[in-house]
Amino acid sequence: MWQRLDHEFTPQTWDAFVAQHSPLSGRFLQSWEWGEIQGAHRWVRTEGQKGIASVIMKTFPVFGSYAYCPRGPIVTGSYDEAFRGLSDALGLVIFLRADLPVAPEEKIHLHKTIDLQPAHTWVTDLTSSEELFFAMHSKTRYNIRTAERHGVSVSFDAHAFDAVWPLFEQTSGRGKFRLHTKTHYALLLQTLKSETCRAHLAVASLEGKPVAANILVDFADVRTYLHGASSYAHRSLMAPHLLHWESLKDACARGLQVYDWWGVAPANGSHHPWAGISRFKRSFPGRELCYPGTYDLVKKPLWYTLYGLARRLRRVA
Repeated sequence: MWQRLDHEFTPQTWDAFVAQHSPLSGRFLQSWEWGEIQGAHRWVRTEGQKGIASVIMKTFPVFGSYAYCPRGPIVTGSYDEAFRGLSDALGLVIFLRADLPVAPEEKIHLHKTIDLQPAHTWVTDLTSSEELFFAMHSKTRYNIRTAERHGVSVSFDAHAFDAVWPLFEQTSGRGKFRLHTKTHYALLLQTLKSETCRAHLAVASLEGKPVAANILVDFADVRTYLHGASSYAHRSLMAPHLLHWESLKDACARGLQVYDWWGVAPANGSHHPWAGISRFKRSFPGRELCYPGTYDLVKKPLWYTLYGLARRLRRVA
C-alpha cells in the first residue's frame, strides 16, 4: 500500500534508497532535492515490496489533474504492481504519467506518449582521466588540444550564470528548442547544494569572455550533463570539447563513477533531431543505455481522450 510520506522518512534515507534502487540515468529526478524544486508530493510503500515515488501534480482548467512520476516510481519488486498501486493511491486523477525505468509487462495497459526524459542516453564510466583521454576518438583529443592552444580556460562558478545566460538564449534560437525560464535555471543552481545532490555551472572562457557553458547535476555517483550552450561565433575554438573534458576530469576527482550525457538519438537515428549532438557525445568513450520511454496509465478514459484532443489542437494552433 502506498501512502503520503510521514515524518519517519528523512531526506538522507530517501536519497539513499534512490541511489541504491533507481536506474542509472536520470536518478536525480527522484532525489529529495529535485522534488523540493518541483514541489513534488512524496509517496512511500513500506508494506511488502518497498518503494518511493516523487510525484508532480499538474492541473488544467476544465480537465482536472494528472500526476507525473519522472523516472519512477522506484521499487524493489514488481514494477507493474507498484505502478498500478501508486495510480490507485493517487485518487481522482485523469492519468498517471511516468518515464518507465523498466519495460512493463503486457498485462498492464499503458498509452505511449511523447518522451519527457531521454529514452536513449550515452554514459561514460569514469576511470582515471588518463585512460579516458586515450579511449576517446582521436579527433576529439585533437579538438581538446585545439581549445587549449587557443587559450580557452574552464572554471566552475555558479555566480557566472548571468554572464552566460545569453549563450543559452542563442543556442536555443539556433537549435530551435524551448528553454525553461532564466529563473528556473538560476533556482536550480542556487538550490541544489547538498552533499548528495549538487548543481554546477561549468564555463569555458577566452580572455575572460564566456564562449560555452554547461549545467551539471551530481547525484549519488552520477554526474549528469543537463544543459549546454556555446557561441556560434567562436565555434572554431572547440570550447565545448575542452569544457566536457574538464567536467569529466572534475567528476573523476570528486569520486563519481558515471558521466551521463543525458540523451542521444538512437544508434540508427541518422535523421533524428539530435543526430548532430549525438555524434559529438559519442566521440567520447562510453556505452548506450535504453529505457522504455514515457507512458500514461489512464484512469478516466473519456477525459483522457478530450485532454489529448485539446493538446493536439493547441499544438496545431
